[in-house]
Amino acid sequence: MADIKPEDTSKVIEHMRNWINSQPHLPKNIEDWLLLRFAHSCYYDLEKAKEAADLFFVLRSENIALLTDRDPRSPHMQRILSIINIGYIKLPEKKNVWVYQINDPGLEVYDYLLDVKLFYTSTDAWLLNNDYLEESDVVILDVKDISLKFLTKYNVSVARKLAKYQEEAIPIRLKQVHIVNAPPFIDKIYGLIKPFLKKELTEMIHFHSPKSQTLYNYLSKDELPADYGGTFPKMEELNKSVVEVIMKHRERLDENLWIALDKKSKVKDKVQVETGTFRSLAID
Repeated sequence: MADIKPEDTSKVIEHMRNWINSQPHLPKNIEDWLLLRFAHSCYYDLEKAKEAADLFFVLRSENIALLTDRDPRSPHMQRILSIINIGYIKLPEKKNVWVYQINDPGLEVYDYLLDVKLFYTSTDAWLLNNDYLEESDVVILDVKDISLKFLTKYNVSVARKLAKYQEEAIPIRLKQVHIVNAPPFIDKIYGLIKPFLKKELTEMIHFHSPKSQTLYNYLSKDELPADYGGTFPKMEELNKSVVEVIMKHRERLDENLWIALDKKSKVKDKVQVETGTFRSLAID
């Protein structure tokens, strides 16, 4: 394995394929591009790539309820799609910006479990639709309509598994997370989530209060939607493209996509959940 170089993609895929075939609990119909993406996301450390892939398939099997009934034409998915805008921006130098915007003052429509289901749906569709290997991924979460009512809708068990999936399993190279339009009470909401996050991720998170200019310290206007003073189309337009991608892959977005044959991981899970107390958070 040590002599396999990143440019030897056929050898990387062959190595990952041989490993997959040796794991009785893992599916065997995994696309070459997905195996390569796991290796790429782990900077071609193939042992880490195996751990990420194993966790990816096993966690999906453990969260099967969030992968069922997600036809974008269904009433419940239409409901969550009516208040969430998602944008994907593919930039030069292999950089990808993901933007997630909640549009539901008072959180009257918002449903946390449907939100998570939409996350799985949109990211699965994105993976199915993109075989390029980006060098960095940046996430922007717009929480302009968030309120303390969120605390009553939050599901700790689902959030714990989602955090592990986002940190350790999904094959991307996450570099930054920006929370924009953050209200003063964001520390209370973040305090619920932070215990599930590894230190490496918490160090990537930056908070930006409403009307602040601090986001531009990290991203230029040429990398942002018009909603945030950028040159790309508004989120409403970007979201239409995302929904089109989801519709394009609608028939594959069922509970059988990328699922472990059983829930028992054969790779040692090295994810450590932080349980320390919440520390005060400085808002940029």
